[in-house]
Amino acid sequence: MDDDAVSHVVAVADDLFFTHGVHAVTMQRIRAEAGVPLKKLYAMFPSKDELLAACLQRRDQIARTGLRERASGALSPVERVLSVFDFLDDWFHQPGFHGCVFAGAFGEAGAAAPVVTAAVQAHKRSLLELLTELVAEAGPPDAEAVGAQLAVLFDGAMAVATFTGDTDAARHARHAARAVLDAALVPARN
Repeated sequence: MDDDAVSHVVAVADDLFFTHGVHAVTMQRIRAEAGVPLKKLYAMFPSKDELLAACLQRRDQIARTGLRERASGALSPVERVLSVFDFLDDWFHQPGFHGCVFAGAFGEAGAAAPVVTAAVQAHKRSLLELLTELVAEAGPPDAEAVGAQLAVLFDGAMAVATFTGDTDAARHARHAARAVLDAALVPARN
């Protein structure tokens, strides 16, 4: 299978799913927008769920790359951790922000689509791993617990921004994350 053609179809489908929702977008529309024959589309992705999972994997890679780039620009280990919330804040304030694509995909496809559920869960695991890695660099004694707490704050900010439209949710989560980090670092400083 031609990797460029697959990447093109995934990019087109991702844009359509994110803009219009999973249920509103048919495989025929994706075929038309991507400019590929329906038979070729189904050879690439035997089901819409598999195409959606590929879109989620693409989004996961984009998100993790963006988060890592943002963190790499911070001057201290604590600021590297907090930078993930700055990344969210920037994203929430972009024109066309439609909310968390993972929450949307899971909400629309849910348990009826195990391949989609697996892609959402893989993204959440990778986010937890990234946060735990960044926290470990800051030095608290229980980086895994602190990483898990920050993942809850991260996902909570995503949920609030997605479902209420409160684009300041990332700033609130950043303040809470700072308090969690400060509390976790106190034993390490003594």
